[in-house]
Amino acid sequence: MNFLRRLLPSTFRGRIVASTVALVTAAMLIAIVGVQIVLAYTAQRDIDRVLTDRGAAVVRVVDANTDAKSPHVTVPADALDPGVRVYDEEGRLVAGSIEKDARDAADDLATVTSPTNATAHEELRLRALPFTSTAGQQGVVVVSQDTTPYERSETYALVATIAIGLLVIGLAAVIARRVTTQALAPVTQMAERAADWSEHDLAQRFDLDPAGDELAQLGETLDHLLDRVAMAIRSEQRLTSELAHELRTPLSAIQGSADLALMRGVPDDQTHAELVEISRAARAMAEVITTLVDVARDPAAAGASASCRVSDLVETLRQSVPARLDLVDDTAASTARIGGPPNLVLRAVAPVLDNAVAHASSRVVVRAADLPHAIEIAIDDDGPGVANDLREQIFEVGTSSTGGTGLGLGIAQRVARSLGGEIIVGKPDSGAAFIVRLPRA
Repeated sequence: MNFLRRLLPSTFRGRIVASTVALVTAAMLIAIVGVQIVLAYTAQRDIDRVLTDRGAAVVRVVDANTDAKSPHVTVPADALDPGVRVYDEEGRLVAGSIEKDARDAADDLATVTSPTNATAHEELRLRALPFTSTAGQQGVVVVSQDTTPYERSETYALVATIAIGLLVIGLAAVIARRVTTQALAPVTQMAERAADWSEHDLAQRFDLDPAGDELAQLGETLDHLLDRVAMAIRSEQRLTSELAHELRTPLSAIQGSADLALMRGVPDDQTHAELVEISRAARAMAEVITTLVDVARDPAAAGASASCRVSDLVETLRQSVPARLDLVDDTAASTARIGGPPNLVLRAVAPVLDNAVAHASSRVVVRAADLPHAIEIAIDDDGPGVANDLREQIFEVGTSSTGGTGLGLGIAQRVARSLGGEIIVGKPDSGAAFIVRLPRA
C-alpha cells in the first residue's frame, strides 16, 4: 500500500489527472479488445460466406458441364477457376487445381457428406461442399480462400485503434489537467489569501454569495475559520497584555525595593550580592514583560509604519558584548530596511547575541545579508556549539544547556515570528551559528 502511495502524484490535481488517464486507458483497452473481437468474428463470417458462395457457383458450373449420359462426374478442365477441385462420389479427383500445400487437406475432404470447413494453413481456408447433379451424379467440390487480406485488415484496424487510443488518452490527460487547473485555481488563490490575511490582516473576508456554488461554500468556511483565528489571536493578545500589566506592578516594587536597599548601603557582602542579583533578575523580567506586551499588540500594523536597518542596531548590540570578547561587525553589506520597529527587531536579535556571548570563547561574529524578500542576520561564536539533542527544541521555553531559565531564545523566536520572520540554527564548522531571518520593509 505504501509503495502504491509513493507511485501516485503528490498533488490533488496530479491525482485527478492520473485517475482520469487510468480510467480512459482502461476504457480504451476494453474498446480495442472489443473491436478486435468484432473484426475477427466479421472476418470469419465473411470468409465463410465467400467460400459458401464460391462453392455453390462451382456446383452450378459442374452441374452445367457434366454429361448426363455418363455415370460419373465429368467437368472440362477449362471450366474451373484456380483454387477449386472436384471429386467424384468415390473421392477421386475429377478436375481442378489447388495450392500445392493445400492438396492433402483437400484430398481429406473428398468424401465428406456434409458441408465442411477446414484450414490448410494459417493463410488458407478450405470448404468442402457435397453435391448431386441434375443427372444424378454425386461428388464433392472443394474451394479455397486466401485469408491474408482479412488478417491484414485486422492488423491495420488494431494499429489504428491503438493509435486512436493513445491520442484519446493524451487528449484526456491534457483536458483533465487544463480543467483541474482552472477548477482549482480559485481554490489555490483563496487558500493563499486566507493564509496572508491570517498573518497580516485578520479583518479581511471573502464575503461570497452564500447561495453560490462550492467555491462560495469554501469561502464561507474560510471566513468562519478566519473569525476563529482572529478571536483566538485577540484572546491571546488580551491575556498576554493583562498578565504583563499585572506582573509589572510587583516587579517594579521588587526592583525598587532592591535598588533602594542598595542605595542605602548594605554592609554584608553576601546580602549586597543577593540584592544585586534580585535587581538584575527583576530588570530582566521587566524587559521580557515589555517584549510580551509589544508582541501582544498588532506587530503587523507597527511594522507597516516603522522600519530600521541593521546598522541602527549594531551600537546597541555592541554594548552587550563584554570587553573580553572580540566582536566582529560584518554588517556593512546590508543596506535594506527591516520591516519592523527597532525595539521589536532588537528584542529578536539581542537574545541570540546574548546566547553567543554566554558560550563564546574569544570571538563573536555578526554578519548581515540582503535577500530579495528578507534580511538575514547571522550570529556566530567560537564556543562549544549546539548539542545535537538540543537543535530541535532549543527555541522551546525552558530549554537551556547552561542551567538558565531558557526564556531568551524562546522569546526571540516568538518576536521574530510576530514580525513574519524566523530564527534557525545554522551548521558552522565550529562553534554555534544562528540566523535571524526578518522580512524586508
